[in-house]
Amino acid sequence: MWIVLFIGSCLGLATLAGFFGGSWWVLDLFAGFRHQLAAALLLCCLLAGLARWNKTALALGVLAVINLSLILPLFLGSNRPESGALRVLSFNVRADNRRFEETIDFIRATGADVVVLHEVTLAWEDAVEAASQRFDDWSYEITKAGGLGGTLVLAPTGSVVESFGFGLSDARAVEIMLPAGIAILAVHPLSPYNVFRAEQNDHQLGFAADWAANQDGPAIVVGDFNATPWSFPFRRLLASTDLLDSARGFGLELSYPADSNPLLRISIDHLLHSPDFAVVDRRLGPAMGSDHFPLTVDLAMRAPS
Repeated sequence: MWIVLFIGSCLGLATLAGFFGGSWWVLDLFAGFRHQLAAALLLCCLLAGLARWNKTALALGVLAVINLSLILPLFLGSNRPESGALRVLSFNVRADNRRFEETIDFIRATGADVVVLHEVTLAWEDAVEAASQRFDDWSYEITKAGGLGGTLVLAPTGSVVESFGFGLSDARAVEIMLPAGIAILAVHPLSPYNVFRAEQNDHQLGFAADWAANQDGPAIVVGDFNATPWSFPFRRLLASTDLLDSARGFGLELSYPADSNPLLRISIDHLLHSPDFAVVDRRLGPAMGSDHFPLTVDLAMRAPS
């Protein structure tokens, strides 16, 4: 039982550390594993209870509930419209992935209005360009934003696309203004696995927050955030804007790493939207050779109040 106590104590420290990610980037890494922490703490609580370590079991149970209280809102959502007017697809294809045709077939099958492909290479650009010439029903305008490792945008005819740069210290974002007056910011901040990249992730999601705060009409922020719903930059992004998380009501949709044990996956692919929209549906697709699952979200415009 001392091993259970030691493991439970470590899990408890990790639970508390995740609340202080704004103070040190290392602590923020723990915030990404709320569901794993909750499950492990519940197991330790059960074992402690069976051993009649009642006070220990109670403490571990409280720590598990703390994590569960952060996860529960993702399962609570309002009534959904029956149909949507806009379908957005975001997919980090992974640079070394060569399953071009499978991905292109998936894009065509989804019928998405807007598609953003992250971490693209010249080979991906060539494959998508070839598809646009091969299929008569291909109605997208293709915009390459950021060069190698940047984002490829497939948008309706008449859309205006502006890149804010995809260098290490750039915003790593591209704006898509749809003819219907909807503004979309596709983002791909750096993954925060060292101090420099964590600072850049913080700044890049801060850029997204400033962008969203300056939008007067319907707005969407979508992409591979390299941040979980409980990380400090993500929480600050929501707190400083009126954006809503499309995951509300759809539970834990764990998008990365697709090629690992499901128990180790976390949620870093997101779509946030202004209150102008209601979410009709939200789903992950097949990995198709990537380490991410593609995210597709159907949105409907809310009736003016």
